[in-house]
Amino acid sequence: MFKMIQSIKPKQNHLDEKMTINLGSFYTPKILVSKAYELLEKYIKNLKEYTFLDSSCGYGDFFTQDLDYIGADIDEMALNKVKNAKSICTNSLFEVHRSKFGIKDNQKIIIIGNPPYNDKTSIIRSEIKKELHSCDEKLRHRDLGISFLRSYELLNPDFVCVLHPLSYLIKEANFKALKDFKLHFRLIDDVVVSSEFFTPKSSTFFPIIIALYEKTKQGMDYEYIKKYTFKTLEQHTFSLSQFDSINHYICKYPNPKDTRKAVAYFHPLRDINALKRNKTFIQNPNKNAIKIFKENLKYYIYIHFFKKYAHLLPYYFGNMDIFIDNASFKSIEDELLAWFYQKKYNEEKIKTYFLHYFTNLKDKNA
Repeated sequence: MFKMIQSIKPKQNHLDEKMTINLGSFYTPKILVSKAYELLEKYIKNLKEYTFLDSSCGYGDFFTQDLDYIGADIDEMALNKVKNAKSICTNSLFEVHRSKFGIKDNQKIIIIGNPPYNDKTSIIRSEIKKELHSCDEKLRHRDLGISFLRSYELLNPDFVCVLHPLSYLIKEANFKALKDFKLHFRLIDDVVVSSEFFTPKSSTFFPIIIALYEKTKQGMDYEYIKKYTFKTLEQHTFSLSQFDSINHYICKYPNPKDTRKAVAYFHPLRDINALKRNKTFIQNPNKNAIKIFKENLKYYIYIHFFKKYAHLLPYYFGNMDIFIDNASFKSIEDELLAWFYQKKYNEEKIKTYFLHYFTNLKDKNA
């Protein structure tokens, strides 16, 4: 896929790297815009009945059809390039209401676009991240993308069709952070794509969802998301409910108050992509280390080897928790413990286990 993505990589040339990251300004390739309209056309007979709002429109990449478009952005220079839409230079996260965008209360609207996602607490390029503009208190979050999703609920659209990190849905803490948006909107269709479309030179790619939400009375809860079947651009499918999380067997975060005798120490855990970047076992314990005890040692060794072969997993698993098949895991349990205690062990057996496990996952979800 790399060559295809490289050839269609969108360009923006008026922002330097710092401003690009702080504004979350990565513009959207035509193939992804087309996918968003394909989702909309599956559920809406006549798009001309709606006004389309992109409240972080950048160059106006989504304004491709003969429709009623309104484009807003804080970046005035980007708005100068917008065509085929009424454009408004404004901070779309401040004093949010329909009249701000010239939309009447009885107007049928669809929100589209690729809002910024810039987690200001992330360690990735954190040295150049900062908060650039004001935000309504109700919308404030460390990640701009979640702030934008919260803002959509205030505008009361009929549908929302936007790109955002899949982690907003599959990580329970992020999902809860959506607040009123998840109470009034439900995910009804999707296409999951790789962040390689936007950052092809990155060492790690994460899943981005083109998500179609419909305004509903029932909204959605996390159980709905766990059972939902996600679909990728490459025609794979997956559901969180098909995986057993390693979190059921270990502690992910520092546990200094646990007074049991530790047999080893481990780096704090997040998701699979973070595991690829971080250490596993720690030789010199510190206040941020996880204490490991004899009864759960085998699971941390499993994580250590999971990391070794995690590069074999497709990008769309990147923001998931580390997973395990606890029943089949027993077949390599003794080998893992032998490795830890520096005894003779069968490394080929461990390798074969993970190759088989990961290959079956990809084949099963094809």
